[in-house]
Amino acid sequence: MRAAASWTIRLATLADAPAIAAIYAPVVETTAISFEEVVPDAEEIARRIAATLGPWPYLVAERDGAVAGYAYASAYRPRAAYRWSVEVTVYVDAAVRGGGAGTALYGRLLPLLIAQGYRAAFAGITLPNAGSVALHERLGFRHTGTDPAAGFKLGRWWDVGRWARPLRELGAAPPPATPLGDLDPTLLADILAGRAAA
Repeated sequence: MRAAASWTIRLATLADAPAIAAIYAPVVETTAISFEEVVPDAEEIARRIAATLGPWPYLVAERDGAVAGYAYASAYRPRAAYRWSVEVTVYVDAAVRGGGAGTALYGRLLPLLIAQGYRAAFAGITLPNAGSVALHERLGFRHTGTDPAAGFKLGRWWDVGRWARPLRELGAAPPPATPLGDLDPTLLADILAGRAAA
């Protein structure tokens, strides 16, 4: 098992959609990790990447030219007062889970969100999922509650745990978050390369 530092983390491109779709398909088909029931094809994944990039980061973990995981942020909730909070998501190919890709992805995603000015990150985890719980708690997320029997998939009901991580001091009148596309390019490059934290 190689260290997290051996992963290359970069912004996703539309060309990554087939690889991301291939990682995500078995999660949808055979697990309750995702509550989607219809596997999105590469075209739909490309649409999602395009919709995410600009406002938020969408990252991939790559080694030897192959994408093995991805992570992204999105709006936490649609109402205006939630605009300083984000939902974060990470998926890693089953063949390399436990190899540091998830840690490496969040190690770049969270500093980018801090640089953008977000105040809190939230994650939902279908339970049980010891690996995902351990990853999030190792990176400073704390369990804030569980929604019992929140979804029905694969013939049974599943609980969804909620985890939260502060990103910055709240402040009395925080300025709006900066869209990813408006971040200083040098800062963006340094964070992606692991040379700078926000």
